[in-house]
Amino acid sequence: MLTNKLDKCIIEERHKQRRGKNMDNSKKLPEAEFDVMVALWNSRSYPVNTAYLMENVGKAKGWKAPTLISFLTRLEDRGFIHSEKKGKERYYYVDAVKNDYIKSVTVDFLDRYHDGSFVKMLDLLYGNGSLPNDELDKMLKWLQEQY
Repeated sequence: MLTNKLDKCIIEERHKQRRGKNMDNSKKLPEAEFDVMVALWNSRSYPVNTAYLMENVGKAKGWKAPTLISFLTRLEDRGFIHSEKKGKERYYYVDAVKNDYIKSVTVDFLDRYHDGSFVKMLDLLYGNGSLPNDELDKMLKWLQEQY
């Protein structure tokens, strides 16, 4: 029993040290790999195994296990996750911080399509006055709290 707790502490410490170190946020993940990451980020406990991922994302997408494993391998190669094999089962740990990735992709989107301007993006989307009033109120409140 003590060994299991000690092993868990060692694994968690190793995970903390690796978290986000090798992740390349500079490139947007393909949609399927992002779907796998969402399932991992939404997991209530770590590590997760392939069966969990098949149940939570693979079945809904109609993937077979080798397809899912291929996506997991790519995510591991990119530094978004790492895995450990225990017996016949492979367990996956998240190294990518969801908010860091989302922020990186969003900044890249703004830079690429709107010259880095949030205002230009909003003008394109809602310049015709189509922003709902409740959303406008939320945005104004947020701006006032920030500045």
